[in-house]
Amino acid sequence: MSTPATTEVRIQLCDHIPASENPADRGRDLPEPVAEAVSSALRHLADALSGIDTHPRDAEVQDSWGPVIDVEEAQTLERENLHLQARQRREQLTASFSRAEVAEMLDVSTQTISDMRVQNRLIGLRDGREWRFPAWQFTPDDAEPVLPDLARLVREFPGGVVSLSRWMTRPNVDFDGRTPQQEMLRDREHVFAVINALTAA
Repeated sequence: MSTPATTEVRIQLCDHIPASENPADRGRDLPEPVAEAVSSALRHLADALSGIDTHPRDAEVQDSWGPVIDVEEAQTLERENLHLQARQRREQLTASFSRAEVAEMLDVSTQTISDMRVQNRLIGLRDGREWRFPAWQFTPDDAEPVLPDLARLVREFPGGVVSLSRWMTRPNVDFDGRTPQQEMLRDREHVFAVINALTAA
């Protein structure tokens, strides 16, 4: 949409520039009256553009994305986040079993444990060249020593193994203070309903 300033430019040019039917005449210097008209029109356009205030838009963007931070602060926050992730990973590795320990608990071979991990029937956490298995996925029930639907948990939970392990072992108000691991033994569909709500949010 044209602004008054751009309309004025168009009108002044149309009023002062004669239509030339000879292409050879195009590109020559403008006559003095025309040059003055163009100069005047450009001054009007510059005055009009200088009155446009971009600060409200800048403020709107800042409100949407939060305060602007400098490069040094961003790097500091990134380092702190990496340290936090490393600490949380170490916590989960501490509360986990080796492949040989799980094989002994389940009375199967270590190769079977590896196969169960690949099939997401067990959840593993890499520790160097070895795999560790978070303790929360095991139960004292000899008939069902591993939590059911682990593959579904991995598939539907909106996060990695460390985030899932932390979530499964912390008391949750959605389960009346029980952990999701405890709720899986009572009502697994309730756990998946809460996970789906997290994903939808």
